[in-house]
Amino acid sequence: MNTTENGSHDLEVIAGHCSVSPKHLAELYRMSELRVSDGRGGTERALSALRWVGLKSRTEFDPTGEGMGIDFSVIEQAIMYGSSDEVPPSVLLAQQFVCSTGMGIAAEIMLPGVQLPFYEDRIPHGQLFAWNPSINQLGWSVREMGQIAKRNNWTVGLKNGKWLGAPLEKANHPNSETITTMEKTWLGLASFAAASNCNIAFIHRGVDVPEKGDFRNAPVHEVVRRLAIKAPHAGRYFDPSHSLGPKLRDHIVEETIEAMRLTVRNEFLYTGILVEAGTSETDTGQHITVDELQVMLEEISRFRKLGGPFLPIE
Repeated sequence: MNTTENGSHDLEVIAGHCSVSPKHLAELYRMSELRVSDGRGGTERALSALRWVGLKSRTEFDPTGEGMGIDFSVIEQAIMYGSSDEVPPSVLLAQQFVCSTGMGIAAEIMLPGVQLPFYEDRIPHGQLFAWNPSINQLGWSVREMGQIAKRNNWTVGLKNGKWLGAPLEKANHPNSETITTMEKTWLGLASFAAASNCNIAFIHRGVDVPEKGDFRNAPVHEVVRRLAIKAPHAGRYFDPSHSLGPKLRDHIVEETIEAMRLTVRNEFLYTGILVEAGTSETDTGQHITVDELQVMLEEISRFRKLGGPFLPIE
């Protein structure tokens, strides 16, 4: 089965709120302490990192900042004036969190050249997982993200676009030879990030297609299988929150467990999970509870080895 370089684990789990808020920090700290059996009669910390999103991607812009995240006003200032003397509040909260818990953080990044420099010298090497939003499928922003990530040994997560470009049944058939436009774009993004020789992970968050039924975005696991063969050294994360969404929220735990059993060429298909859990200012309807997260972690740990916190790299 797939493992890290030192052979210690084969699955990393990132969990937390859709958007970070000072009002719910205690819940994130609680999640950082979740534990599972270590298989030797003791326990070990289960999560690798916490979701820490201070600026939200949105299909429509709200100039009031409503639902845009706690970093909105600072980033707006940085855009308008080219820089900001003020550090985004989520970054300061993240710095304190990482320092006190030893955990990594994961953040959605819209403007790499504006946002990521705030993290440098505040988040240790190896302890940030930065991903592009699904509504931004432009290679040059990913290239910029990769350059900054490389010098900090951070990981660049690549979310697939919302479209598919082929009938769902055909694209998701095990014997399909169809190469969807989503697939081409996803691999294209990887080429922009890989040019910096940084750590890369694909994040599958489903696709918005007419045949999706009650899914917020229908998962297409066969596309991920094909990516695993074409780019075997990249991580592969499943985002069940944006796939199942609020209508299927009560199935997120069981569906995620089953997805973690999927294989490709005698290895586990997914090397990570990016899931929304707890109480958030946005998209709460697709969050599982902290107790449900604990159950999910325990069940998965029965057949997968969880990674525990990202370790800082000096």
